[in-house]
Amino acid sequence: MRKLLLLGLLVLWSSNAFSSELEDLARDGYAVVETTQVDGDFEGCDFNKRIPLTNGLVFVCSEYNYSYSYMPEVLILKQVKSGDIKVLIDDDEYEGTLYQSQGVRRGS
Repeated sequence: MRKLLLLGLLVLWSSNAFSSELEDLARDGYAVVETTQVDGDFEGCDFNKRIPLTNGLVFVCSEYNYSYSYMPEVLILKQVKSGDIKVLIDDDEYEGTLYQSQGVRRGS
């Protein structure tokens, strides 16, 4: 599993997709565990807004932050030691919780 996480980080690094936010999270022990996309238009976050992802997960926002893009890339990161989950949408970190489509909590 660690090799897979490190490989994901190396692929992102080699493709120059590393943003400063992603670099900071990597330094804090976070690694990309899944890459997906928003399923349709993304108009930022609003409290309790549900954002469906193409991998079947749903991200529920717990902050307000406006931006717009169509089907932006979503990176799901996990802190190796604590298991904490972070979500980057279109290279920006958003606060919220991931759920499986049946409503089962996957992380926050």
